[in-house]
Amino acid sequence: MDKKTVLIMVGLAAVMSACSKPYEVDPNAAAGQAGAYGSDAYGTGSYGSYGGQSSGYGNFYDDPAYGVNVIGGPQASEKDRVIYFSYDSSRIDQRSENVIREHAKYLREHPQTMVVLEGHTDERGTREYNIGLGERRAYSVKDVFQQAGVGVDQIRVLSYGEERPAVWGSDEDSYARNRRAVIIY
Repeated sequence: MDKKTVLIMVGLAAVMSACSKPYEVDPNAAAGQAGAYGSDAYGTGSYGSYGGQSSGYGNFYDDPAYGVNVIGGPQASEKDRVIYFSYDSSRIDQRSENVIREHAKYLREHPQTMVVLEGHTDERGTREYNIGLGERRAYSVKDVFQQAGVGVDQIRVLSYGEERPAVWGSDEDSYARNRRAVIIY
């Protein structure tokens, strides 16, 4: 092949990959139903739908049942896997601590189980700042896990910053839903 043909093929491949959908769209997400998930790299189906509508993660923090009667472990509901944060903060509040403690209890009882702590932010701030803030949020959860006796080798931290929002939108409700850490088994 000559250089021109190779360049054309590379260009076409780049255009095709840029136009592809990176996330599976679940039709249930458009209706705002809880549990509307696409797939993730771990096969757990825990990421929200990215079709422009709300995912199953919702804003559970406004739910009076958030942080109450929490069940830790892989069988936990989606509301029992999300830790919410205030604007520009990585501080964990009491209700979120209840969620983390129940997962820590499960992890202590099942030392072979591993979790990924995903840190997320809203869209405000630079990409670099948001990656750092998402990481600080995930490490805040990790710190509580470790204080509760969970082994460091059971925990992996990953920050997506603003790259994987729970919901699309530029209003305070959307921002609040996206400022989170998610516990993935």
